[in-house]
Amino acid sequence: MKKIVSAFFIGFIFLNAAAQITRLDRSNRTDNLFNKDSTTFNKEQKIELNGETKYTDFKIISAANDTTVVDTTLTLKKDYLFNYLRKDNFELLPFHNQGQTFNRLGYSFENNSLFPTIGINAKQFNYYKVEDMRYYYVPTPTSEIMYRTGLEQGQVLDAFITMNTSRQFNFSLAYKGLRSLGKYRNSLASHGNFRTTFNYHSKNKMFYLKGHFSSYDLLNNENGGLTELSLNNFESGDTNYIDRGRLDVNYTNAENILEGKRYYLNQVYTLYSKKYSIEKYNDTINKKIKNYKEVLKLISLLKKDSISDHNLKMIDSLSIIAKATKIDSSQLKSIEKSLLYDFKLGHSLLYETEHYRFKQSSANSIYGSAFENTIFDHTSYQKFNNQLYAQLIAPYLGSIKAKINYFNYNYHYNSILYYNSGTVQDKLKGNAIVFGADWNKKIANIYLDVNASSIIAGDITGSSLKASVTFKKDSLFNLRTFAEITSKTPNFNKLLYQSDYKNYNWQTNFKNEEIKNIGAEFKSEKWGSIYGSYNLVTNYTYFNENALPTQAGETLNYFKIKLSKALTFNKFTLENTIMYQKAVNGASFFNVPEFVTRNSFYYSNYLFKGKPLYLQTGFTFKYFTSFYAEAYNPVLSEFVLQNTTEIGNYPIFDFFVNGQIRRTRLFFKVENVGASFTGRNYYSAPSYPYRDLTVRFGLVWNFFI
Repeated sequence: MKKIVSAFFIGFIFLNAAAQITRLDRSNRTDNLFNKDSTTFNKEQKIELNGETKYTDFKIISAANDTTVVDTTLTLKKDYLFNYLRKDNFELLPFHNQGQTFNRLGYSFENNSLFPTIGINAKQFNYYKVEDMRYYYVPTPTSEIMYRTGLEQGQVLDAFITMNTSRQFNFSLAYKGLRSLGKYRNSLASHGNFRTTFNYHSKNKMFYLKGHFSSYDLLNNENGGLTELSLNNFESGDTNYIDRGRLDVNYTNAENILEGKRYYLNQVYTLYSKKYSIEKYNDTINKKIKNYKEVLKLISLLKKDSISDHNLKMIDSLSIIAKATKIDSSQLKSIEKSLLYDFKLGHSLLYETEHYRFKQSSANSIYGSAFENTIFDHTSYQKFNNQLYAQLIAPYLGSIKAKINYFNYNYHYNSILYYNSGTVQDKLKGNAIVFGADWNKKIANIYLDVNASSIIAGDITGSSLKASVTFKKDSLFNLRTFAEITSKTPNFNKLLYQSDYKNYNWQTNFKNEEIKNIGAEFKSEKWGSIYGSYNLVTNYTYFNENALPTQAGETLNYFKIKLSKALTFNKFTLENTIMYQKAVNGASFFNVPEFVTRNSFYYSNYLFKGKPLYLQTGFTFKYFTSFYAEAYNPVLSEFVLQNTTEIGNYPIFDFFVNGQIRRTRLFFKVENVGASFTGRNYYSAPSYPYRDLTVRFGLVWNFFI
């Protein structure tokens, strides 16, 4: 499958290059051979877009139907996104090799799902959820290629193509492949992620259909981190170990993999749709008319007429008012406003399978004794979610949606385990019926959103209430306040787990996690942004120092505030992001650095005559205070609590040179340039060093045919 998809994209790149760069002027050929050297062409054939086509016509549509446009500009935010996740990782601390996991520098308790997941959280970073999928509408075939070098025989390629076969139907194909050997022994990362989407609407726009298929396999070799002696050799800077492959690791015979497939379909049919027009008048009437009662009466009658007969001629009505008030009718200008009534029925369907495997050719005493000398753990999870909903859109009411879900799950192993006079079941299987409602309303520049849902029957329990109020002042700023109350079942791997390692077998009966949060977010291109949240989590569930699932006895009380602001002087810019956070209660089981900062100072300008190249170059500094970071456990692919080793309190400097030539963005970066003089105390997790000085380069290239 990987080879087929790779061949497809390689062929597509060459076809695009041939289509966009040059074509041979056959009228000047002197022989029968087709010359492929573009430098010898006498003429170029340029393909120009229709004058009616604008960049705003190339649309990206989110799962929630929010629309943005394809952006080919170069900004510093694009540099922050230039990683294998394609996301800003300010609150994440990467391991040394790309494709490995991330430790967390900050947490978010927003937008919780009622349904538990498989867990395996250390492998979820490169997993595309339903809300991460994107759909497209483009007037011409459009594609993007992202390439980035890896560590020791490796690279990342993320490529996609999308096109509309008509105004009604669009499809896209995408594949992200990663392979990177890593500097340390047995740290290979090999990931594959295939996505395809489609969306369709009927000509009368009464029926909409969209869906996607996603398939992924995320494989990592695991070494358990450096041994105690190797950690001393690493920190001492011994020149004999500059080649990190010479440092001993805890084992070289293990790997874990998360793989899965998802099928998703969403369809909406409009049963009734009607638009009415009413007329509103400007302040001319109130300013120049003394007989208010008479005029208001006339306007009231006029509005009733215009609603009952939207074809009413406004000229006659305006003449009536003008004659009664002795004012020139040309001064009574009207503003038309449309009132929309819609009633829709919708249906969404999701089916997904996930498999997690941990393999080790011989057991290691780090994890205790084992049933077998060869370790092979396999966890499976299948889920099915079927939703029906009805939506009413009406003036003054806004949009209200009533929905009902049938959720079915099957989390399982191959057999029941009888161990230590106890029994660990082989599965958690059941279903749930959920009823919910959404309400959205726009009042002037204020947007109200409320979402409520509750499990009314089934084998699990839970409920959720989410609300937000957003105020938008044109393009000047955006202010959002939000609150959420959620009760949910902990992830399945904390409720049931089986392994060939004896200590990694359990079946628990935990209470629901109770999550409450409130916060606000302010965004402005001019004034920067600020985000703050206050979170209370009762029955917080985590893995303790022995890698066993535990439910906290006290309520977690956690808050954070994050500020971002760019300061520009001439061609120089200082971009700042600062976060302060603290666990007021629960610090014994919830560790975070109190202070995290990222500051980029860079120069940007166009170079050369005609401005063919846009350049950005500078430094990015990142720092976080020391804290007891969670330890990585490869057997569970989870992070577990530890309170013995602190990491942090070291600076990270990255030097970058970014450029843009037409629709191609070029990226060159030297990571951790201060590694040789800041001290070898930089870690991503206990026993796992952060990366040394590393040179990376790559590009993002958009094609529009």
